[in-house]
This record gives sequence, structure tokens and C-alpha cells, in this order.
Amino acid sequence: MKDFVLRFFKILNKDKFAVISGFILLFWIIIAFLPFMIPSLTNIPLTLNERLANPSSKFLFGVDGNGQSVGLLIMNGASTSLIVSLFTVSMSLFVGIPLGAIAGFFGGRIDIFISRFIDILLAFPPMVLPIAIMAFFGGGLINVVIALSLTGWVSYARVVRGQFLSFKEREFVVAAQSLGASSTRVMFKHIFPNTISPLAVQATFSLAGVIIAEAGLSFLGLGVSQAHVSWGGLLNSARDYLTSNPTLAFFPSLALFSVVASLNFIGETLRLTFDPKSIGAGRM
Repeated sequence: MKDFVLRFFKILNKDKFAVISGFILLFWIIIAFLPFMIPSLTNIPLTLNERLANPSSKFLFGVDGNGQSVGLLIMNGASTSLIVSLFTVSMSLFVGIPLGAIAGFFGGRIDIFISRFIDILLAFPPMVLPIAIMAFFGGGLINVVIALSLTGWVSYARVVRGQFLSFKEREFVVAAQSLGASSTRVMFKHIFPNTISPLAVQATFSLAGVIIAEAGLSFLGLGVSQAHVSWGGLLNSARDYLTSNPTLAFFPSLALFSVVASLNFIGETLRLTFDPKSIGAGRM
């Protein structure tokens, strides 16, 4: 643990982008939690007399076509992105870890069956199945999480399977089995801890991917319901005003870009931290 912390700060000392990304991500996490701590922020008042107003001291990010503060909408959109991304990644981990562990540890027909099922899902473009699911079942926060989780678990299963295949023949695993340790104990006591590092990196990148996917579904009108604000939905609403008031699209786009870029930078820093051989190579 001490070596990990030292490597992490060593990389941070060299990579200022990761430090900046950390502060940006912390800012958005605080923004996302504000509507939960102050419920009145979710009740965005209508100011029709200020409709389509440009950014000012009163409305820092302007007012949209419905007469609502863009700043408050972006704040609530951050909450939606936080909920969807965390629940989607959690569900994907819950499904992907045991399936990948079973496939990698036991092998044989179980591995073939799980691997072929993964290959079938990977044969589809990433957004095709979520779009089809949302089009069939309709929009909604829960449906978005389920739709994205049905394909999101695949990457975690592949990572865990590869790690189990790599470690199950190691000396410490063979020694544990020879001492009478059960398969479950060997899998999750001796092998699984070695999968935490790549899973943490994969989860960080997946958070960014889920946020983009949710925004894309909402932009197409297939995402969260009207009861929840989404950055993708804000971009969809701003299309009619791109020429007259481009700031309506600029600020949600900036929010989406800053969060996704920050997660990617932090994910790369974690990758370098968990892989000591990468230290010194840095980012090209």
C-alpha cells in the first residue's frame, strides 16, 4: 500500500493534468450532491420574462427556451449523471466479476459458454443494444441503468477472466489448493485481490463511458424521463437555438467534456500507478 501511494504521488508530481482533473472532478461531485442536500434546487422556477436571456450576473449560464436557469439545469444534470454512472458500473461489476471468475478459474465448457456469450454481445456496436432496449421499454432512470448494465458487464468479465487465467497456475494458488482450500476460497481469497487493480482502472474509464452513453440516449430522446434533467437532454433542447443563443449548448457541452476528460486523465494515472513499468514513460 505504501509503494502504491508513493507511486501515485510520484506520477501526480509529473502529471499536472491529473491534479487539475482531480479538482475538476471533485467540483462536479460536490455540484452533483447539492440537489440531494438542498431539495429546493430541484424545483427550478420559470422566468418567462427572462426567456433565452444571455449569461449575466443574475443567470450565470443564461436561461433556456422554457424560461429555466441553465445553471440549475446543469447542476441537476450532474446529479443524474452521477446516479446513472455509479449504479451502472456497480451493476456491471456485480454481474461481470463472478462470471469472469467462473470462466477463468474452471475453464472447459463453462468458459466456452460464457466467452461465446461475451463475443455475441461484443459483435454489436456499443450503443445498438441500449438504444433497442430503451426504444422497446421506454425512457426512465431505471431503464437507462439496466440497458447500459446489460452490455457494461462484458468488459469487467473479460478483465477478471484474463486475470484468473493468469494467476490460477501460480505457485501460491497451487499451494492453497494442495492444502485443501475450497475453490471459492482460492478464487476470492487468493486470486481475486490481484484483479482489483485492473478493475479499478476499468471502472474509472467506464464511468466516463456511461456518462457519454446516458447523454447520448437522452439526446436521442430515449434516456431518462422528463422528471430528471440530463445533459444530453439539454443539448437536444438547445438544437433549436444554436444560431440565436449558442450558449445553451456550450455550457452543457463544457460540463460533459470536463467530467469525461477528467475521468480519463485520472484513469490513466491509476493505470500508471498500478503498472510500475509504465512510470517514466508518462503520456505521449
